[in-house]
Parts: sequence; structure tokens; C-alpha cells
Amino acid sequence: MPLVILFFFIFSCSEPISEIRYQPESLPSEESIKETLSSEIYMNQLNEKAKNLGFTLQEWKETEKKLVSELDINHYWSSEKKQLRSSLHDTDAVDRLREMIRIRIVWSRIFQKSNISIKQKPFDQSRPSLLSKINSKSSPQFGQPNSKWVIIEWSDYLCGFCKESFPHTKNILSKYKNQIWYIHKDFPLDGESNQSLAPLIVSRCLWDRDPAHFSDHMQKLYVHAKTMIKSEDPIPNQSSVWSECDSQSVRKKYLDLVKKDWEEAKKLGVTAIPTFWVNGRWIVGALNAESWERVLKDTRSP
Repeated sequence: MPLVILFFFIFSCSEPISEIRYQPESLPSEESIKETLSSEIYMNQLNEKAKNLGFTLQEWKETEKKLVSELDINHYWSSEKKQLRSSLHDTDAVDRLREMIRIRIVWSRIFQKSNISIKQKPFDQSRPSLLSKINSKSSPQFGQPNSKWVIIEWSDYLCGFCKESFPHTKNILSKYKNQIWYIHKDFPLDGESNQSLAPLIVSRCLWDRDPAHFSDHMQKLYVHAKTMIKSEDPIPNQSSVWSECDSQSVRKKYLDLVKKDWEEAKKLGVTAIPTFWVNGRWIVGALNAESWERVLKDTRSP
């Protein structure tokens, strides 16, 4: 009997057994995490799991973040640092990459605990490989194919995050005017409704008929997109070329181009917008001035 009591005392006073923390074989990319978080179904699932644990999703994320050790990060460091285009002597770049690894570990564990599996795009896809899979001939575009950066954007004028990114994208294109080849591809939020495609259809027409002022037209399309799908009447007080492109008879001509872009994007694995491809790297979600500068720095050609 004393022996039984001794064993009970030892086990009751010892440290609780630590949770074995999930370490995936490879981490999901930042872009695939953003894409997963853009899903309303997954977000509901994550919020429900967090609630069951007694947290908000943000609180759960911060709790998991504190549990990621330097040893956990080092587990992936040797393979992940190959993606660091800038010199490893750039301590800021190293710190950013290590912090990114930490966040990706956190989301891997949260997804795993929530029974969410994510489909990843390849981190890198070469310029010739991707460009061979898209038809850029009739797409709105700026710059030259031999530029330092190639940026392909999939978006819709009805998309709030796309609208949020646009001013920053426009500024980047102006700042690095002679160094970027930018291609805009259509990805409608609702590809089944022709009426919801109206802003993208008008965009195609405006590019075809007035390419010199296309960035200004894009700005107006973001402003008026919701009005355009609610009414068949043209937007008043616009230029003659805009009024012409916004007519029902002209819209039919460009409908097929929008739908072809949509089908092409789905074959590439694009499922959320805005999605950007920059020199081999996929980025999903809104970008501001700071994040654009960071993306360009990390993807510049040698």
C-alpha cells in the first residue's frame, strides 16, 4: 500500500505531460494561408473552434505564436532561407523570413486542430512556365516583357480587397514604370451572372479603345462598379469612349474574353482575389505600399 501511495505522489506532483505540437513536413506558403482565410466556410470553422477553446481567433493565434520556439523555426530554416533572394547579411530580411516561418507554423497548427487541409500552389513558377499558360495578347498591360519584374494580377472591380490594393499598385507601376511588365487578368467574383461581369466587360472595351488612359479608367471602374451591375443605364457624365463601352450592344462583344480569363485562372489554381504573381511568387490578398516594396525587393531578378 505505501508503494501505491508513493507512485501516486510522484505522478501527481510531476509536471503535466507537454502537448506534442504539430510539425508538418513542409509549411504552407503565405499565399495559400491567405487564400484559406479568404474562405467564409473555413473562417466560420476556425472561429467556432476558437470559441470552443475559449478564445477569439486572434487570441488563439497569439497564444499559439508564443508557443513556437526557435528550435521549431530552425527545423525549417535550412530549406526556407533558399527563398531569400537578398543577401543573408541583410538582418532585416532574415528577421522577416524567420517571423514569416513562425506565423506559418502557427497557422499550420491551427488548421490541423480545426481539421482544415489546404491545397497549396507551388511557391515558385518560372516566368516562361506561367507565361506559356496564359493568353496575354488581349489583356490590359503596361511595360515590356523583358522588364525586371513581371506582375500578373487577377481581380474584379467588385472586389473590396482589390479596390483597397489598386491605389498602391498604381503607384508602384508609376514609380517603377520602366522596370515592370504588368498584366491584368479578369477573375469575376460571380462568373455565373453576366450582369455582374459588366465592370470587367467595360474594362476590356476601354483597354481596346483607350489604352493610354486605362489606369484612370480602372480607378473609375472601382468607384462605379456596384452601380453598373444594378442598372442597365450607362454611368452619366463620362467620356464618350466610356459611354460607348458601357452600352449593352458593345458589352456583348467582350463577354467571351472575360469568361476565358476566368476559366484560364481556375486551371492555374486561382481561387481568391486579388491574386498576384510576381517573378515566380504567388501573393494572395490586399497589398499596401510597404508590402509592395517588400515583394519587389524579395522577387527582383539577380
